[in-house]
Amino acid sequence: MLFVTDWRKSIGILNYKIEITSLAEQDLEDAADYIAFELKNPVAAVNMVKGIRKQINSLKTFPECNELDEDSILAEFGIRMDYYKNYKIYYVIERDVIIVIRILHMLVNSRVWLYRTLGLNS
Repeated sequence: MLFVTDWRKSIGILNYKIEITSLAEQDLEDAADYIAFELKNPVAAVNMVKGIRKQINSLKTFPECNELDEDSILAEFGIRMDYYKNYKIYYVIERDVIIVIRILHMLVNSRVWLYRTLGLNS
């Protein structure tokens, strides 16, 4: 006998793979170094890295839920953003892969950095 709720089990959820570019890894390392060495708070640096990685991993199940970038040119490239505290995580979705492009602090002019990353003139 088929119950009404059984249809939900037949719907698969796509789990995306995650790739982090070397630039995004460098962004994360630079931010952690700044917090650990300049602000002299290594515990906060470790927690920030763990939090950002956890936020990135949460994208695996539904990365489309985040908005496209507000810049129309970046949106044309399919660049989306997610947030973790004072950081923006920029990524694109290609088939079943999420590619994290940059991880930038909210006080940084991210448009300039993303244009440079994509080889565009700002």
